[in-house]
Amino acid sequence: MAEDEDDYLSDKFLADLNAASSSEPKTYSARRKEAEKKAKLKQEQNRIKSRRQLELESREAGLSKSLFERAKEEEATVGKGNKALAMMMKMGFKPGQSLGQVHDEPAPEAASVTPERAVSSTPEVEVKESSAEPSRDGTPFESMTRGLGSGIKHRTEPLPLNEWAGKKGIGSLKRGPSPSSLERMAKMAKTTEAVDQDTFRSRAREDYLERRAEGRLAPAQATCVSLDEKAGKAFNVLWLNPNNPDAFPEELMNALPEEPVVAKTRRRQEQETIEARLRKQMKADALQPLSPEDDSPSKVAERDQAQLTPEQLEEAVKFLSQSAQQRLAAVLSYLRSEYSYCFWCGCQYNDAEDLQQNCPGENEEDHD
Repeated sequence: MAEDEDDYLSDKFLADLNAASSSEPKTYSARRKEAEKKAKLKQEQNRIKSRRQLELESREAGLSKSLFERAKEEEATVGKGNKALAMMMKMGFKPGQSLGQVHDEPAPEAASVTPERAVSSTPEVEVKESSAEPSRDGTPFESMTRGLGSGIKHRTEPLPLNEWAGKKGIGSLKRGPSPSSLERMAKMAKTTEAVDQDTFRSRAREDYLERRAEGRLAPAQATCVSLDEKAGKAFNVLWLNPNNPDAFPEELMNALPEEPVVAKTRRRQEQETIEARLRKQMKADALQPLSPEDDSPSKVAERDQAQLTPEQLEEAVKFLSQSAQQRLAAVLSYLRSEYSYCFWCGCQYNDAEDLQQNCPGENEEDHD
């Protein structure tokens, strides 16, 4: 191989490859990640730590240093050593040793014994052999004769300061603080507001259902009047409309105690504008069937002169005190049972069997 050719095993090719890769243009995402990393590092460096965090860091740094390290730092910075450490050094303490008296282990006795002494001192040999045997609890007699504290290993480092983190276990978590009076008042106000909203929604829905029932009650009562008069009835409690008290018979007007229902209706009519009342009356007139015979003077006179029994008066008072939805349900039920007429279908069937077979149901939802 020529000398001017580079060795393919050398690191020169790797260096050229790294230089080429670093010189390549970076993508937008790579530049953005690098900029975010630099900004994050700069933010960490310039961030002002809170007082609590500074106290925590200083406490951790102080607890991690031993007495000897702090003494060296004080001696290097202030020039004065630690008096407690100096006193301990005078008493013979050295860093790295444990506190207390150091016990020197006894030197092993000579194992060589003369034969004469061994023969003559048989009891002593028996005592030495028995002294090597363990006691009842397993501790050798030799170790028991060294004194108290001879076999205990003393600490060479001070006890660490462990902060108490509280109780641990099931049900031992820290209980949250009790809510203050302001928090309780805010919660009560929020609950009251939610109840008021629900009450407003329910009241608005009930008013809407009442207005819709009143609008449907007028044509239903007109149909009931027409069918009853064809059947020869002079009066029916279901004809009464509290929105039109002028059409009540005189006997009924006199029998009503202080006209509670009529007064209530008149107060509600006074609150409405004239345009709203005219619009409602025009709508009711448009829904009524064209029957000129019903408005003849003779028919009106018959209604006014109708004799009402005490039972009819009681039923009339009870009917007028009901809501519009209840009155509408009573009129529709009467038309179905008495004349086989379905208000929602808008037609009269031949009989109850024909009504049962061809009518979808009693409610409006059944006719959708």
